[in-house]
Amino acid sequence: MVRIKLDEHDRRIFVPAHGSPSWQRGYNRRSALERINNRIDRHFGFELHFIRGIAKMTTRVGLAIAVMMAMALGHVRQGRPEQMRSLVQPIPATG
Repeated sequence: MVRIKLDEHDRRIFVPAHGSPSWQRGYNRRSALERINNRIDRHFGFELHFIRGIAKMTTRVGLAIAVMMAMALGHVRQGRPEQMRSLVQPIPATG
């Protein structure tokens, strides 16, 4: 067993076990902006990317944010505000 003093190291690297009460308290304190950044990184594929240049990256991230906001607006306008933050739940077909 290796003990690491957290005051000497970055707390973001050495986190408590996922799902534990102390992890949940820390997770609940995250800001909304951090959650948006996480969605952009993971769901839109910017965590592992091959984009070169700040202009291209700025354009693609801007498009990803626009898509995310458009999806949220579409869910709200269709009367599904509980799915506003969902990027993976399909929109039911109407017809």
